[in-house]
This record gives sequence, C-alpha cells and structure tokens, in this order.
Amino acid sequence: MSNQPDLTFIVDQITKLLIFLERSPVQIQLVVILISILLSHGLSYWVRKKIHQQFKQFKISLDKSFKERTTLAPYWCGLALIPDLVGRGFNLIVLTLVQNLLNRQGWMVGILSTAIELLWVYLFYRIFLIGLCLFVPLHQVKEYKFYFFRPIFILFVFREISSLFLDVNQLMQVEVINLFNSPITLEAIFISTVGLYLWIVAVSILQYVILQIIVDKTELDSGAFQASLILIRYFLIGLGIVIIIGYIGFNPTAFAAITGGLSVGLGFGLKEVFSDFISGIFLLFEGSLRPGDIIEIGGELSEVKKVSIRATTVQVMKDNSEKIIPNQIFFTQELKTMTGSDRRVRRCLIVGTSYDCNPQQVIEILLKIIYEHPEALNDPAPLVNLINFGESSLDFEIDVWLATPIGSKRIMSEISCEIWKTFADKNIEIPYPQRDLHIRSDIRNQDDLKT
Repeated sequence: MSNQPDLTFIVDQITKLLIFLERSPVQIQLVVILISILLSHGLSYWVRKKIHQQFKQFKISLDKSFKERTTLAPYWCGLALIPDLVGRGFNLIVLTLVQNLLNRQGWMVGILSTAIELLWVYLFYRIFLIGLCLFVPLHQVKEYKFYFFRPIFILFVFREISSLFLDVNQLMQVEVINLFNSPITLEAIFISTVGLYLWIVAVSILQYVILQIIVDKTELDSGAFQASLILIRYFLIGLGIVIIIGYIGFNPTAFAAITGGLSVGLGFGLKEVFSDFISGIFLLFEGSLRPGDIIEIGGELSEVKKVSIRATTVQVMKDNSEKIIPNQIFFTQELKTMTGSDRRVRRCLIVGTSYDCNPQQVIEILLKIIYEHPEALNDPAPLVNLINFGESSLDFEIDVWLATPIGSKRIMSEISCEIWKTFADKNIEIPYPQRDLHIRSDIRNQDDLKT
C-alpha cells in the first residue's frame, strides 16, 4: 500500500491554515505588512512622479530605448532604481521596527521575519533587472521579466509563505491520480508543466545571449551559427523532456505505447510542419536567406526580418505589413533576391527628347544629374545610351546603380524631377506623341453625295 499522502492531506492543511489565521498575533502581523506595503507603494509612486517631473527626458529616454530596442544608460538606470530603493527601504524600516516592538512583548514574529527576507529578495531582484538593462535591450528585459524572472520570483515567494503553516515537501508528494500504474503527484504535475516551461524559456534566453555575445562580436557566419544554436536548443528541450519523464517516474512501457500509437497520426498530420522544419535548417546552414535581405515573393518587394526553424518573417515594403511564410515555400517556389551576394541594385529610366536636340549634349546632361545625386553610386558608373529613334522622340535609357534596394523608388523620383527641371532650364523639349492625319478627298465627296 502506498505511503504517499492523498487529497485529504490538502483538506487538513487548509483547516490548519484557517486556524493559523484566527490567531491575534498572526492577524496583527498581516495587517502591519499590508499597511506598510500600501504606504511604500504610495511613496514609490510619489517619488517616481517627482522624477518624471524633474527629469522630463527620463520618460522620453525609456520610450526611445524601448522603441529602438537599445540598452539604457547608467544614469537612467540609477534614476529608475530610486523609487524602488525609497519604497522598499521605507517598508523594511517599518517592518523591522514593528518586529523589534513585538519581540519585546514576547510575541511570535515569524511572519514579519519572512516578510523582511522577501523584501530583501525583491530589492535585489529589482536591482538585478534594472542592471540587466545596461547590457540587454530594454524590450528584451521586459520580455524576460514577464516570461521567466517574474514567475520564478512568484514561485519563491509562494514557497516561503506556504512553509510558514504547512510542510511543502509533503504537500508536493500528494497523489492526485494513478495513471498506468504510475502515481501522479503534485510534484510531478508541477515539474512537467511549470518546470518544463521554465526550462524551455531558459534555453531560449541562453540561445539569445550566446548569439548576441559571439555573433555580434566576431566574424562568424551568423546563418550557420544560428542554425547550430537552434539545433542545440531543440536538443536541450528534448533532453529536458526526457529527464522530466524519468524524474517523475512515468512508466516507460506505457509511454512507449502512447507515443507509438500517436506517431503514425502525427506523422501524417504534421507532415507540413516537419517539411518546414527541415527547410528552415537548410536555409540557416546555407545562408541563402538572412535577416535584412530584400526579396521579391508573391510579386511584392519585402525585407527579411527573422529566419526561424519553422517560418520566415518578412516585412512588405509597400504597406509595412508583415508576412509569416512557411520555410518550404522558399524551396518549392521561385524566389528573387536583391541582396543575395551584393546589395547593390540597378534601376533603369527611359527619357525622350525632341529631334531638335543634340544627343551628345543630352547624354552629358543626364550623366551630370546622376553624378550629382548623393545616393547614386559612381562605381559601377551610371550609363546613358540612345536606344531608339521613336515616332515622336529620341529615346535615352538611363542606368543608375544604388547601394540598396530600399528607397530606390524615392531616389528615381528625385532624379526624374531633376531631369524635368534641368531640361526646362536648357530648353530641351520632352515631346508629346505626334500623329499626322491625312483626309482623303474622294471619301469626303462620297459623303457629300449621300447627304
């Protein structure tokens, strides 16, 4: 027979908690803690408001760092820390004074002692997060705080508070259900859910940190290195799942039976997902597609923002929208890239002039206009050629080289406007289409006879 506690243990612990809360010393300590927290929160809010009033650039700097995804300067980090230091410092002073006062009265002050310890932990937690902004972009720190650091802190606080009135270790051994002759305890459920979640997030943070430290400060091929990191990430996640299954003592025979039965269905259902997964690995290792590349897909010019293991995120230049494209699309459809081996791009423009112009003079004028534009490249040199004797004009083709496809439409528009202005100053005509009409007299006479 199992010696593990059952669900009745939880009922007993709840009863003990209610009895614990009925004691006067406990109620007094809880009221003191609540009042001190409210006062310290109000004090922190007041100090923060005063800082925003005195240092108006502070709020602007925070918003700018968040939008531009940059780190915070040490000066702004210090200002951000002041409200927490003042508020938590006030909280600690109040609770310490009350603790000494109750000690002299011979009262138990275990709750106040725990509260003071948690306040110190919270203070160091805030210092750590704000200090992290010196090295990691602000938006990334907020994301890590929400998904990783805050859950860990909340779990720590919950454990410390729970240990005041119950045996946490014994509580975690409570058997909830028996599945395939394997007892499922609260600890097993906790580790297989919250523990696995925190492990996956920690692996993702580790991947980001390594990528920023190594790739940004070395000359390694970011595509191949990123692919290696992604494979290591999935390996670590898989390793974590295996370790958790082994730790909670789940029946391996039952697990093999379940996974074997599901593998066939998952193989057919997730065929496209596996195809995207393999395509993503090839994309990253080959380096044929990198963040920042300009591509034409689906008839639209887009910039690659992120290449991940399953899909690639691109930003459409026409309307600034984003598309998430499955990786296998890049292997099954034709793709045009503007920045594969060279980011330079050539743009063409056709200009027509009247037959009264000197072609050589027009070529020299056009070349001068292009050379004077600050964003047109001189190497490769621009070209202007007379390509056609049209019905109404001499047609010239202008070839302009630009450093990047981004902004090419604007640059060509500026060059076109400058050509129009220069031609007007030089009295060079851009003719309208001309047609010669011939009226046959015999047809006109026949129409007169009919009338």
